[in-house]
Amino acid sequence: MMIRVLVRVLVRIVLLAAAFALATIGFGWWAVALVAAAWGVAARTLRGAAFAAGVAALLAWSALLAWGAVHGPVAELAVKLAAVMQIPPVALVVATLVFPALLAWSAAAVAGAATGAIAAHAQQS
Repeated sequence: MMIRVLVRVLVRIVLLAAAFALATIGFGWWAVALVAAAWGVAARTLRGAAFAAGVAALLAWSALLAWGAVHGPVAELAVKLAAVMQIPPVALVVATLVFPALLAWSAAAVAGAATGAIAAHAQQS
């Protein structure tokens, strides 16, 4: 039973990560918020939906960053940009991964909560 639940959660996260990656490739970073908000509305009754969105966005951008590192000068860019900003290069990588995670988590949480509040209000009327 527990394994089945774990597999279901992992499948959701992998599929959501694919959606984040494709949306980012097609429309840019702001698509993370749109996909996460849609997920928040669709999955508002699921426990941990916003957390799953954050994890999925982090995984998606990790994959995109890894792909970029293999096919382009990501490491060289990180070193040069970090020197300009006077921070360690690893800080840029961490920021690059934390940004979509927090954006997705917050967008899914707000959209899910707003949808739940609207639904509750509609039932009272």
